[in-house]
Amino acid sequence: MNGVSRSTRRAMLIAAAVIFAAAMIWLAVLESHSYLRDICERINEFGYRLSPADFYSQSFGSDTSIEKLSGRDLEEAKALSASCGFGADTSKTGKVELLLCKLDSDRVLYVYTVDHEPELVFIESISKGTLSPIG
Repeated sequence: MNGVSRSTRRAMLIAAAVIFAAAMIWLAVLESHSYLRDICERINEFGYRLSPADFYSQSFGSDTSIEKLSGRDLEEAKALSASCGFGADTSKTGKVELLLCKLDSDRVLYVYTVDHEPELVFIESISKGTLSPIG
């Protein structure tokens, strides 16, 4: 920034700081009202410490069901999910999304949502292929 006066440099730095602060506040507000935040709060009631950044979307479908999207037998997962208070209705249709969260080196948390509401939630052991409830 050679040839730029001190006052211009200072004004540019202040403007950059204000823009950065506004962006951070906007991000915090958006995240606090996201459906992922609500899902995290519900799952965290079981003793987890998850945030929206811990999840990634694996698959998505509109006007479909969990059964159609997954293509796998979910009977055991339905029972485990229902035992933790989730709906577990795999035939419910709407906007279905599969969210995954790696809990540790062997366990993955599956969250199937229908219209942004958690419907089927369970944990799968990668090495053993077994399912378990989140509670």
